[in-house]
Amino acid sequence: MYAHTGSKGKSIENLVETGPILVPGSATVMEALRDMINNGSPVLAVVEGDDIIGMVTASDMGNMVVRNVDLDKHRIRDFAALCRLDGNRPCVRVRHDEEPLNVLKVMQSWNVDRVLVTKDEKIVGTISVLDALKGWMEKV
Repeated sequence: MYAHTGSKGKSIENLVETGPILVPGSATVMEALRDMINNGSPVLAVVEGDDIIGMVTASDMGNMVVRNVDLDKHRIRDFAALCRLDGNRPCVRVRHDEEPLNVLKVMQSWNVDRVLVTKDEKIVGTISVLDALKGWMEKV
């Protein structure tokens, strides 16, 4: 899902977390967790070839650890919040020049706490609810 409501004020551009770290869907959950930790990234984009097929957050990883998922046995693709950049399972994304309040509305509408951010139709990073709230607070 691509959302753009037009930018009239301060945008999210300076709030975007660059990345996300890309991990192949065939990687084990443990390999993906190591990438996440080594890169200090709270989110991973799971890819098959050049396509992003889903995202995994640090909270998702924490849930797997608590549930005693065998991290060396399972593939990360099986735990990613699956999505595509087109088609009927869209990855929720917003443009880099979107206003923070509009980003929060998109997140609420899709019931997600992080979305992909695009610039010139390419993924440049992600933004979390907390970062969007920081941008919103700067405007009030």
